[in-house]
Amino acid sequence: MAYNSGSDPTLAELITAKFIPEKFSKDVLFHTMSNLVVADSFTHRYKKDLKKGYKVSIPVLSEISASDVTPNTESTAQDAAGTPVSITIDQWKEATVEVSPLIEIEDEADYMANAAKAAAYAISKAIDTKVGSLISLLSSSSVQGSDGQTFDDDLFRTLVQTLDELDVPDEGRFLIGDPSMKSDLLNIDKFVRGDFINGSPTTNGMFGTLYNAKVKITNNLTSTTVGNYGVYSHPDALGVVIQKNPSSNFYNLGWKFIARIIVDAAYGVAELRENFGKPFYTRSS
Repeated sequence: MAYNSGSDPTLAELITAKFIPEKFSKDVLFHTMSNLVVADSFTHRYKKDLKKGYKVSIPVLSEISASDVTPNTESTAQDAAGTPVSITIDQWKEATVEVSPLIEIEDEADYMANAAKAAAYAISKAIDTKVGSLISLLSSSSVQGSDGQTFDDDLFRTLVQTLDELDVPDEGRFLIGDPSMKSDLLNIDKFVRGDFINGSPTTNGMFGTLYNAKVKITNNLTSTTVGNYGVYSHPDALGVVIQKNPSSNFYNLGWKFIARIIVDAAYGVAELRENFGKPFYTRSS
């Protein structure tokens, strides 16, 4: 029997007359969300140093060298105090969603909770994007390769060698790229085999671990003419200080018969050790 025939009134007439109630799904289809891996990859450890104020100053030690000992000769003192670096809290972002106060009574799909989640994501993405904008400034703005290049084993080993020659600690290094880089990696047989042997690819934008570096994939990178700026780095290359963690607040503006969900955060990012990271071009954006 056809869906809307064989009876009087028909199914369509019953729906129109509201004898069959209209139901709404509690499931909500979210807008697309990029993997936000950039900000979390770099160091956050200086956050605890910001008790009050707007800036965290970080002392830097200069390298000390050893000298030959000459009997009956006074040693020469060396200055170990280097040029300090700092992170300034100069970003304050908000994301606001407006609703009717009646939503608490009539809401079936939990719009408020999902709207708050979407607003919180917007703030997290803003922080991630700000950190990503500094990637191209690392290594004195020297970007490895040419725009639109294919990521291959030679390029990866060049990045590793660059940091090795600068005595950058091996522990904690990571590689951040876009989907075109992931596609290039999947075409390199030994990388695919190595990732399979060590375990399946992990979540949260991580592709796996290659050359002792966590590989992370995201669409949220700064674009170039053809591709994006990726980076092979140690966490201490950039610093992130979030003075005010993203918080969600509900405000009932009764005199306007509306309510608002506001999520905001205050933060700052800065380049700490420019030679601790090496940017490179990806194949496509």
